[in-house]
Formats: sequence, C-alpha cells, structure tokens
Amino acid sequence: EVGAEASGVAVGDKVIVKMRHGAFTDEAVVTPTQLTPMPSTFDYAEAATYLAGHGTAYHALIDRGRVEPGEVLLVHGAGGGVGLASVEIGKMLGATVIATASSDEKLAIAKSRGADHLVRYDREPFRDAVKRITDGRGADVVFDPVGGEVFENSMRCIAWGARLLVIGFTGGIGSAKTNLLLIKGASVLGVRAGEAVRKNPALGEVRLKALLQWAEEGKLRPNVSHRLPLQDYAKAMRLLIDRKAIGRVALVMD
Repeated sequence: EVGAEASGVAVGDKVIVKMRHGAFTDEAVVTPTQLTPMPSTFDYAEAATYLAGHGTAYHALIDRGRVEPGEVLLVHGAGGGVGLASVEIGKMLGATVIATASSDEKLAIAKSRGADHLVRYDREPFRDAVKRITDGRGADVVFDPVGGEVFENSMRCIAWGARLLVIGFTGGIGSAKTNLLLIKGASVLGVRAGEAVRKNPALGEVRLKALLQWAEEGKLRPNVSHRLPLQDYAKAMRLLIDRKAIGRVALVMD
C-alpha cells in the first residue's frame, strides 16, 4: 500500500497488477510500479486478462504494423485471446478484418468483435479466401501467431507493400521466401511487446494510456470464455492446451 499513489492509484482502488510470473497465488507482494487502475467497465476476470493480449495486439498493429484505415488486415488464430484483441483493435483502426479460425463458434465471437469476413480454414484454404474477398489484391497486414505453413501461405495472399507480423510459431517455424517478399515489396516484422517496453519504457506508457482509455470508452473488452477457481489452475491450462478456450481463461477467487 505504501507509495501506491505514485502509480496513479490510491489505497482501496481496484487495480490490475502486472506480473510476468507468480500470479497463481492467494497473495503476492508487488511494487507500486506494477499497479495500474482497473477500468470501471471491467470485472476482475476481464481486467486480469486484458493487458497481455491487447498489449500485444496494440504493439503489433500500431507500433509495428502501422495499420491504416481502409487496409485489409488478415488475423490468424482469431479465436485466441491475442487474435480476438487484434480483431477488435484492427476494426477500431478502420481496417477491413478477415478472421481465420478452426470452428464456427470461434468465428462467431470474432464476428461479434468486429470481423468483416470469416474464414474457417478447414473448409477453404485461407489464401484462396483472401484472394476471393479482396478480388485478388491480397491483405495489407497479416497478424500471425501460428507460423509454419500458415506463415508460408500468408506470403501468397498479400498485397503490395504488405507487412507480415510474426507473433509466434505454435504451428512450427515458417520460411520466408525472399522472392515473394521482393516481388510484393513486403516486410516481415517480429513482434515482442514485452521486450519492446523493457527497452523503451516510454513506448509502454503510451500503450497503457491508450488501452485504459479505450476500455473506459467501451471500445475494447477481452472475451473470457472460462472462469475457474484458483485451485483448478491445471484445468485452466488444459483448456488452453486443448484449444477449447475462446479468448481468455481466468482464475478467480471465491
């Protein structure tokens, strides 16, 4: 409690505590710099799941991808927490959002968060769908947390000057075909939201201010598909491993 006011919060305020690890616990000792005011529009589960996913999406689309109004944004893994956050932020930035996912249920949530076009990739190759939707032009920005063949096929449905954002590689390590990048004048950009802030704290301050403002204005809200008691942390992790979560999973206190 001592010094909490230095972080813009007062004793008794509801806060988000930023922790890289050690949060699966009843109590934790933190410093004032780890405290952030909790948006009044959120409950605790939403607040706890907000900054990580939406922070990554913000860094990817704004700091790295520089998405502009009217551009086409292709979001892979749109049923996940970071993917859904990118759908929301991309739509807010004025992009036309194409969302890909593995089930109708996940795509329905993506649509509710602003996706303009839905692609279930087990029914239609997404590269064909993107070309169909854009009349052959392709996507301007690709948000890719999957990697592998998804990344490689993404290079075959991009527009001139496209930016391919590498968020992760859960599907394997993809290879960048330099001939395709040259022909399209495209860029491949790595996205590490946390590391970027550690190297440039001012970048994080701008991001945090924007995310809290948009939350208060009702423009952004994490989708928490499961809320489990703290003692069921293993079940929560299994939901993520089995890809049954849509958006976020939250551990809650009694």
